[in-house]
Amino acid sequence: MREKEDARIFFALWPDPATRQRLSQSARQLPVERPARRVPDYNLHLTLHFVGNVGSDELTCLRQRARRAPGEAFELLIDGAGHFARSRVAWLGCSEIPPALQRLHDRLGGCLEPCGYQPDTRRFNPHVTVARNMIRFPLVETIAPISWQVDSFELIESRAFENGVKYEVVETYPIA
Repeated sequence: MREKEDARIFFALWPDPATRQRLSQSARQLPVERPARRVPDYNLHLTLHFVGNVGSDELTCLRQRARRAPGEAFELLIDGAGHFARSRVAWLGCSEIPPALQRLHDRLGGCLEPCGYQPDTRRFNPHVTVARNMIRFPLVETIAPISWQVDSFELIESRAFENGVKYEVVETYPIA
C-alpha cells in the first residue's frame, strides 16, 4: 500500500516570459465558448511526462533520476493548433517534433523507470493545452509560428486552490 500521497507532479518544458506571452496571445485567438475555460497564462507548459501523485521517497528518487537525463538545447517551433476530442482540450503544438525533443522525452522516461514510473506507451504528441472542457472545437489549424528556445526542463508540482490549480516549478534541469 502506498504511503500518503503528498505531491502531484509532472516534468515539462516551462516557457520563459516572452514565449509564455506569445503562447497566450495565440491561445486567445482560438474561440472558446462556455462551458470551456482557458488555461491561465501562468500554467501554460508542454508536458514531457505526467507522473501523478507521489510520496516523498518517490519524489526524491524522481528528482535524482531526472538529473541523469542528458539532452541538448533546441528550438521548438509552435506552429499549429488542434484539439483532442476525447479529453475535450484545445492545444497549440508543432507540426514537426525536433529530434532533440523526442530524445529528451525518451531519455527522461527511461531515467524515471527505476523510481516506479511507467512511461506512457502512446506516441509522444507534444502540445501546450490552452483550453479545457471544450464542446465545440475551433477550425483554426495554423497559427503565427512561435519560436521557443529550450535549454532546460522542469519538475512541476500541481497545487489545488479554491479557485483552481496552479503549477509551481520544483526544480529546473539544464540541458546543454
